[in-house]
Amino acid sequence: MVSRRGLLGSAALVGAGALAGVVQSAGTAAAEAPLDTPFTPVTVPHLAEAERMVQYQRMLAAGHLPVGLAGHWPLDGSGADRSGGAHPLTLGTGASWTTLRAGGELTLDGQTGYAATASVLDTTAPFTVSAWVRLAADASTTAMQTAVSQDGTTASRFLLQYDDTVGTWAFKVRSADQSSKVSAVDTTPAQRGVWTHLTGVWDGTRVHLYVGGELKGSADTTLSWAATAGLNVGRARWNGAYVNFFQGAVDDVRVYSRALTAQEIGVVSGKTARENNVYLIGSPSSVVWGTPDDLTSWINRSRCSSFLTRVLKHTYGWATDDYFSTYFQDTIPEAADYCKAFLNGTAGPRFRRIRKVTDLRPGDIIAIDYNGQVQGNTGHIVMVREVKGTFSGSGVFTGETQYAVEIVDCTSDPHGVYGYPNYTTYPDTRMVSNVDGESLQGAGIGHMMFYASDSTGEFSRYRWSVNTSKTTAENLSVSSRPIAAARLV
Repeated sequence: MVSRRGLLGSAALVGAGALAGVVQSAGTAAAEAPLDTPFTPVTVPHLAEAERMVQYQRMLAAGHLPVGLAGHWPLDGSGADRSGGAHPLTLGTGASWTTLRAGGELTLDGQTGYAATASVLDTTAPFTVSAWVRLAADASTTAMQTAVSQDGTTASRFLLQYDDTVGTWAFKVRSADQSSKVSAVDTTPAQRGVWTHLTGVWDGTRVHLYVGGELKGSADTTLSWAATAGLNVGRARWNGAYVNFFQGAVDDVRVYSRALTAQEIGVVSGKTARENNVYLIGSPSSVVWGTPDDLTSWINRSRCSSFLTRVLKHTYGWATDDYFSTYFQDTIPEAADYCKAFLNGTAGPRFRRIRKVTDLRPGDIIAIDYNGQVQGNTGHIVMVREVKGTFSGSGVFTGETQYAVEIVDCTSDPHGVYGYPNYTTYPDTRMVSNVDGESLQGAGIGHMMFYASDSTGEFSRYRWSVNTSKTTAENLSVSSRPIAAARLV
């Protein structure tokens, strides 16, 4: 996977960026007129179809599954219950809101930290509990730590937890009198400092533990009793006292009043999202617009140019293999092919070149030719969603004006770096954190920085994101990597 971040150097991290209105001519800033009349189009068909794919992939990434949802606590700086069940969590001492990853999470100190609400589930009937959990990097591995439980007056009915006796994750159910317990246990050691999705299911006859959306352990049990003394995040109950305090972070806690299927747990855990929205190299691309009532039927496995081409083919009758073969000499052109055709005026009657950055409109296509500089990658291509305005907070070049452009594309690496200056102003829908491997890939919405020559208004260079360093951008001028844009007509 090619990384395109080109992070900001320390000198460039100082200060927030300045944003101005869209420049109407070289060097002159003026605000765009608001697009608020019924006669002003704000999108075009292929952009709408691309955004539709992105939105369904975002629902998959968020684990959208409302059927049977009895409680949902995203823990994004609030204990609110998003299920509509009106069971807000109240934080105790030792619990705090942090932002280790996008949206934030609840961090617990392992001593007194917890969040609690009244009992939510009828634990005499089948149920499911799930959460993202992260043992702190310095968390004890010799103490039992519970992420989620629902309790009786003496003991917890169920526990989704780290079990120190086996050194890994477990889902347990107990009898009301504490005389028996049944556990479904993971088969590999738990890792500290790593986000892990856990799902526990009791279907009436067996308990199951899923880790990362994969079934890891099951056990027979018909233990059944009503736990009415509250639902807790970060602790459990034993002998009438609170124990097993969790040291680390917990995020996106859910409880369902039914036993979820393996396929549904794939959705809730994000496993399906990572399988369905993939930046793909070396295999035939597949982009499928599914049905609204089946999120798993929406599939994007492509790279930037194949995603764009398949969007066009899905949207327009003229966008056929014959058209692309005739004008681009390939049924799925590469990004560099698009760039060359736009520059040379050989893209055919359906594409009109756009020379100036200030002339960009929603749906316009921008292609970059890497000019043989990146092995296995000819360039990058995006659809314009909105030109946000000029930017002067970093990466400034004399004689050039920089523009923040919101784009739709398919990429292996989100645009920007979570936690860095200005990222929150120019975010990316695929960003999870600044830890390698945690963020998503595939189709999404992000921001790139494009420059215009003050003398001509035409493209002069680009940055992958607002967090790309000026040093990196010095090598991203059009003399090194040509840039061309076009509008469908």
